[in-house]
Amino acid sequence: MKIAVVGLGGTGSAALRFLACAGHQAIGYEQFRIGHENGSSHGESRIIRYTYPDLLYTQMMSDSYKLWFELEKEADEELFVRCGGLYFGDKNDEDVRITEQSLIDTNLPYDRLTAKQTQEKYPAFHLQSNEAAIYQKDSGFLRATRCVQANIRLAKAHGAIIHEETKVQGIYTKDNKTFIQTSSGEEEYDRVIVTAGPWMSSLFKDLNLPLTPTRQQIVYLNINDHEEYFQANGTFPVWIDATENLYGFPSDGQIVGIKLAYHHCGEAIKDLDAERAPVDENYLDEIRRYAKKRFPNLGTDVTYSQTCVYTNTPNHDFIIDQVPDQSNVFLVSGCSGHGFKFTVLLGKIISMLATDDNGYERDLTRFKINSFLKDSK
Repeated sequence: MKIAVVGLGGTGSAALRFLACAGHQAIGYEQFRIGHENGSSHGESRIIRYTYPDLLYTQMMSDSYKLWFELEKEADEELFVRCGGLYFGDKNDEDVRITEQSLIDTNLPYDRLTAKQTQEKYPAFHLQSNEAAIYQKDSGFLRATRCVQANIRLAKAHGAIIHEETKVQGIYTKDNKTFIQTSSGEEEYDRVIVTAGPWMSSLFKDLNLPLTPTRQQIVYLNINDHEEYFQANGTFPVWIDATENLYGFPSDGQIVGIKLAYHHCGEAIKDLDAERAPVDENYLDEIRRYAKKRFPNLGTDVTYSQTCVYTNTPNHDFIIDQVPDQSNVFLVSGCSGHGFKFTVLLGKIISMLATDDNGYERDLTRFKINSFLKDSK
């Protein structure tokens, strides 16, 4: 089949690779350059973890891990840094309790640590006496930009065609045929997959998709002393503070310092084409205050900062579905700031749906468009 993929970030690049490897005529459209910094699929690090306060996501992560291993092997480069992960918070935090239960339900190995045990094992971390941590050895981080580039490189090797700096102006069906409109004209396709992130709503205005793009901020702080505490060799795992809603990474070997960020949604973006403001000074101060309490060996100097975009659904679930009234058009969106680790799986799932392969075993009903429209009423 002749299949187009619109938007070549994490999910789109993976879908294109799977389609090309399966022998389809795969054509990808990207309005910017591959690996651009305007969306959600760039940067040196994105957390990958089994630990989720949601059983379905934990199960889907098991499927994702297998696909990341396959991509890393085929690409023949390091894409996944395995450094373990800590998920911690107040002992009575419901997310911590449910996350632990999901690991039990899926028979995944983990350790539950007290605040004292956490500091003994990972000396950079200072948990309070009322806090507990869950350690899972299979967590780590993905090198996001490299993952996208690897998918594209392998897709090309299997015959995929890439149109960079080509903005799709419309996707429509007429006389039971599906077309993509660009400045170069229209092109007919058997199927179209759209993974356009925050630009999804502008491509499907009539759907009123419940998507809100938000401006997110990340910060790297310098290490004052004991650099050995912060390395990705098992000394400093990736981490999530479930109670205060922050997350962070070990020293990644690419950018000086330690990356930290709040996970909560930032301000809504009204104009995606406008230049995004740099990281806010008050945000930097909040990160510094948290770091002083949690990581005493960090400094206050900002070595690097950046903004990116979350594309959020109201309940932070993904949207995975066919487009109503356009049976040959399929979409994935709403990764809501936690989706990059799933992108290789989402690309696989949507490529299967687009080629009439119903082999994926999980029940994805909750990700259909109608479930969101019902919730929004």
